[in-house]
Amino acid sequence: MFDRRTFMLAGAASLAALGADAPLGAQGALVTRRSLRGMRADDPDIEAMRRAVARMKALPSSDPRNWIRFADLHRAFCPHGNWYFLPWHRAYILSFERIVRELSGRPDFALPYWDWTAERRLPAAFAAGDRAANPLFHPRPGVAAGLRLADDMVGGQVISRIMQSPDFEAFGSTRPRGQDSTAVEWQRRPGSKTELEFNPHDGVHQSVGGNMAVVELSSRDPVFFAHHANVDRLWSTWIARGNANSPEPLWRDFVFGSNFVTAGGGRWSPAVGELVSPPALGYRYDDDDSPFAANLELPAGDPVTEMLRAYRRLNSRALARPGAGLQRIELANGMIVNVAAADNDRTASRDTPLAIPVPLGRPLSEIVGAAAHEPRASAARNARAMGRRLTTAEAPRSRRYVWAVIRDLDPPLDKSTRVRVFCNCDDLSPRPRLSDPGYVTSVSFFGSEHASHGPATAAGRAGGTSVCVDLTAALMHMDRPRQFRSDRVTIQLLPECASGEPRVADIRPRRVEVVVL
Repeated sequence: MFDRRTFMLAGAASLAALGADAPLGAQGALVTRRSLRGMRADDPDIEAMRRAVARMKALPSSDPRNWIRFADLHRAFCPHGNWYFLPWHRAYILSFERIVRELSGRPDFALPYWDWTAERRLPAAFAAGDRAANPLFHPRPGVAAGLRLADDMVGGQVISRIMQSPDFEAFGSTRPRGQDSTAVEWQRRPGSKTELEFNPHDGVHQSVGGNMAVVELSSRDPVFFAHHANVDRLWSTWIARGNANSPEPLWRDFVFGSNFVTAGGGRWSPAVGELVSPPALGYRYDDDDSPFAANLELPAGDPVTEMLRAYRRLNSRALARPGAGLQRIELANGMIVNVAAADNDRTASRDTPLAIPVPLGRPLSEIVGAAAHEPRASAARNARAMGRRLTTAEAPRSRRYVWAVIRDLDPPLDKSTRVRVFCNCDDLSPRPRLSDPGYVTSVSFFGSEHASHGPATAAGRAGGTSVCVDLTAALMHMDRPRQFRSDRVTIQLLPECASGEPRVADIRPRRVEVVVL
């Protein structure tokens, strides 16, 4: 595991490989991306962004830096719902940052980020005035009366869950199903979204509304770049906490061919492996050294991450027989995972929650009980009591994870719908309490049209959106003995939507898989 000094030195050493579009790297300096919260309206970085956006909007359409042409790069190339989501958007907002430096005349411009956990309303720099007076203003009909992002979308508990993701694909969405090469067609093939993407990322897009809620148009709204800077900051924070990016060549060697524009209007084609270190790209975040969320580091080379990677290479749809209970699957590395599955043809609506029981064939208490996590929990509590982090040597390896993959979701007609996900929740009603121990997470829908980039299913249709949710915490919070005697995991889905139109919030998943590691 790298310490911070080693990480920074490694980043500085690779700056030379990035060429003229890393103008600050040549001097070994880093710009610092700062939070918009508390920034003055005349802050030099906000003023520079205003000048540059105005000039991008005034450029002829023949210039690749023209505002609409630049925004259309997102329409043409953006991946959502797979493991290229984070590196692609990192390169896109970095391309924007470098263009702003060029067009604003501020060579040390650093893109501000919108920390929506700390600031739940639209930042003033993007909300004030009109497009003539403020180039960062954009029509947003859905938030005309104000915006207040929900706690279950961007709150501290959500971010803490995300920060405890055990490996990169649990953090930044999973590889496309069946990927076997780095050919360009895999860039937008669907995998499964994980919580960073399906909850705060998708939720903020939909909550802001207007162009931000439409994949093809979202980057025409300048707040897009502040939003994605915060997503990128969370990735940087997760790595700084002792986690690691994927080591797999299918990820690191993938090249985004001519996807991006340089400060001078040329084309930039980075490989994913060139995008893993913010310092190597010439920037850092202003809270890089701050404590954040869960204060523990996972051991390097942990068996759980190895099992996750091996499992994701499998065709689990072929291996897990619906209704057959937990099936023991031996991985190529000799490790064992247990998988159960259930098919579904029913629909969830606002008035009728959908419950999908996944039979396990044995009591839940035998699969995940309090004792399975107690050694690690105790070690973590002891470390916190002494004011320090849990070290690699102290971290027990008896962790157990339970994941649910909700596959091929037919998305709702109203994309502003959010779906509450519960697990083995007693007496679930149309108005549940999010404090219920069975509450798992909430899912928003943005970019679900990317499912059409995937191959057709056996039924002849494109598979829908898939999401991967961690059930471990919800199962561990169960406090009723009869819940642990249950021989099934029941996934419960409850859509909610502000629209009063009938059936616009209905959703239907085709399959649920439960994976026990």
